[in-house]
Amino acid sequence: MLYPIRKQKPLLTLVEGKSHLAGEYCFFNNTITIYADNNVLQKELINTVIHEYFHYYLITSETKYKLYQNQLKQFSLAYHPQEILCNTMGETLTRIYLNNK
Repeated sequence: MLYPIRKQKPLLTLVEGKSHLAGEYCFFNNTITIYADNNVLQKELINTVIHEYFHYYLITSETKYKLYQNQLKQFSLAYHPQEILCNTMGETLTRIYLNNK
């Protein structure tokens, strides 16, 4: 049940317009959507892409998707274990990338 059901890279889409999100990963259609209006600075865009790519990397089955949703109800977004990991990796790797540019 925890074995990955897909191995393709996600489709990355940049969307214009208002959203309360910087980006989102959808497991069911394997897409990462980045909301341009909320990623004005280069640093924000890089961080968001890395953050969402980590969701793609971690949510590899419907079971893991359901676990994410259950933990979201249990912990809230601010204390969700996967969100903490994705935020940390986004910030860390963005800093490394920009320092090595």
